[in-house]
Amino acid sequence: MPKSCKVLYAYAQQVMSKGRTISTNLDEDLFGVKKIVYIFQEQVIAFAEMREIGQAIITAYISYLFRLVKNQQRDQVIGFMDPARTAHDPRDGNVRSEYITKCLKQTSIDSIFLIPYNPGGHWILTIIDEDKDNVYVMDPLGARHPHDAWKTVVNDGIKAFNAQIGRRPRKLPTWIMLSGAPKQNDGKSCGYCVMRYMKDICQDSSLEFRNKYRARRRDTYTQMELDEVREELASHVLEWLFD
Repeated sequence: MPKSCKVLYAYAQQVMSKGRTISTNLDEDLFGVKKIVYIFQEQVIAFAEMREIGQAIITAYISYLFRLVKNQQRDQVIGFMDPARTAHDPRDGNVRSEYITKCLKQTSIDSIFLIPYNPGGHWILTIIDEDKDNVYVMDPLGARHPHDAWKTVVNDGIKAFNAQIGRRPRKLPTWIMLSGAPKQNDGKSCGYCVMRYMKDICQDSSLEFRNKYRARRRDTYTQMELDEVREELASHVLEWLFD
């Protein structure tokens, strides 16, 4: 277990058992809306023990990556969407599409957007490209087809965005499965893989993910590569305790 994870794990067991949470305020420039993130004891423990993780943990890591790209002055190149606002809910497809449209309008037209998405028990990464005419999917299970309901939500959001800025694309976005994305090697690490996908993309100044992961292969992340993400996230969350 990475050192910062051990510290956070001990804090969760010794302090958070008294009913405390770890929380922070996220500025509007991250997700297009102000947001408070709450992380509960059981979520910290699951993360430290590398069990399945949910929206709060992934959102916390996105806030770390956003600070990274902002410090590099690349926050107009890479944008993020709130996984809580795009979460699977068959009753609220229009609400999710409207949120996507809002995010696309609030940053540079040339930005790519990273959207962690969970269709139910599994995390994938969706990427809307600069021209808004291609959508890429990185799936730790190596799926060959996007989820139809999610595809409709994203397509509707992009279509509304194009209409509102007076742009007339010739067709709906093309969905491309990046089959070369590293795969999970168990039934619990999809969320960690998605966080690592985002880290790799954010650290690549040339944004070569489209070519790098297009060809199908069986690569997996090493435990060390996933632990790098865990170390960064735990250190970031520990900073919240002293804000």
